[in-house]
Amino acid sequence: MVQAWRAWAASRPLAALTLIALVPRLLAAFFSGGYFAHDDHFLIIESAASWVQDVGYSTWLPWNQGAEPQPTGHGFFYVGFHFLLFKAFGTIGLTDPKAAMVVVRLLHAIWSLIVVRVGYRIALKLSSPGIAWRTGLLLALFYFMPFLAVRNLVEVACIPFLMLGVWHLLRDPEGSPVRAAFVAGVWIGLAMNVRFQTIFFAAGLGLALLLMRRWIPAAIYTIGLALPLVVLQGGIDLVLWGRPFAEMTEYVLYNLANTTTYFDQPWYNYLLLLAGIFIPPLSLAVLFGFFRRTSPLLLWLPVLAFLAFHSYFPNKQERFLFPIVPLFFVIGYVSWEQWRSASAWWERRNALWNGTLRFFWPVNIGLLLLLTFSYSKRSRVEAMYGLRDVPDVRGLIIEDTFKGTVPLPPLYYSGKWEMNVVPMPSDTMDLRTRMVEFPPAERPNIVLFIGEEALGDRITGVVRQAGPMKVLFRAEPGALDRLVHWLNPVNRNETILVARLTREE
Repeated sequence: MVQAWRAWAASRPLAALTLIALVPRLLAAFFSGGYFAHDDHFLIIESAASWVQDVGYSTWLPWNQGAEPQPTGHGFFYVGFHFLLFKAFGTIGLTDPKAAMVVVRLLHAIWSLIVVRVGYRIALKLSSPGIAWRTGLLLALFYFMPFLAVRNLVEVACIPFLMLGVWHLLRDPEGSPVRAAFVAGVWIGLAMNVRFQTIFFAAGLGLALLLMRRWIPAAIYTIGLALPLVVLQGGIDLVLWGRPFAEMTEYVLYNLANTTTYFDQPWYNYLLLLAGIFIPPLSLAVLFGFFRRTSPLLLWLPVLAFLAFHSYFPNKQERFLFPIVPLFFVIGYVSWEQWRSASAWWERRNALWNGTLRFFWPVNIGLLLLLTFSYSKRSRVEAMYGLRDVPDVRGLIIEDTFKGTVPLPPLYYSGKWEMNVVPMPSDTMDLRTRMVEFPPAERPNIVLFIGEEALGDRITGVVRQAGPMKVLFRAEPGALDRLVHWLNPVNRNETILVARLTREE
């Protein structure tokens, strides 16, 4: 059996790598529920589903903003794809949010296979079949890849577009003819429609063409790049706002005005991330390999341009770097392996590198299993999902007085979009006065207690102002949530107590 697999894999390495990559991604699609961060749910799923189920919920659209609507800086291409997807779900009767999200994750899992396949092809173009196989295998089984692949992060969804773009330029033996340059531009233009910051990757690739004196391919590449931006980004905004690129303009202005609003990290922050994400000491070898040489320039320069800009820009979040992580790895790992195989020093110390890999694989597989079967933000999702069958839910009071940072509820999982939501971040809040501002038929009657710290006193405080209540259920965090909270208590993944106010008004 093993020998048959090895023979088949040797004869069809790309198919074998695709199958290897597919297995953990399919498992993640079924078992890695929830959402990773705020943006991959509230900016994609919540918005798209609300447009199908309750068009008045989202304030992105001009007809939901009142007399003087303004763009909010959100691109509509990727979220629009999800809108069409949820619209299709409705036509076939797929209304359960958990089941619908399994389908969404399955589609993303299949889409992510391009990263492995193209990564292998690029490595094969640059090196030997053995190095290419190891590159593809690592892309298929890196602990974070399947987990991120099935999320709705624009920083991850744009990666296959980028890889397809550079591959079309690299694979041509004559060096970027007109057709290849145009197709590459279109692919990378589509990536910009998903994640606008990939413009720095696009600019780096264009600069590489100019430095190589490929004037005509550079011009054709620019035309291909502009085409999907004009048609999709510009066209959608023209329909919604009466002018092209309205959302993109607002997005740029917002980011320029908020360079340090969220995070202000040192310039070397992303280098530290790259030095750790592939698990040291392998990650250090990849880092060394990337900066060891600048060839091929068509691949190296756009990755460097993206990394340089994000290292310069003060607002640094780890996910911002995701678009170039696979390509950074391919360049760095191939360069390292070629240097190591030609090094007399490493030839005499081959056991040292084998020991590094013997350390890497158990750690990586352990983390892979943990993330692949994780249920991120489980308590928040389950709290909302548990309300689907609760009758007469008029609204939510979200009590988070212990931490004072009230999380947004993922209403998509409740199927109840018209609920009033009252955040309660402080025990000094006059909840009684806030409640009487609502008509009795719209007054929130469900309380969510975030976390169990000082829970008795917090329940007493709500009862004193809003009346008696009955506990409905508890939503428990998942294993990953508990681990992340244990490692850093700043992460909000606690148990949520769901109760119903029983006093009739």
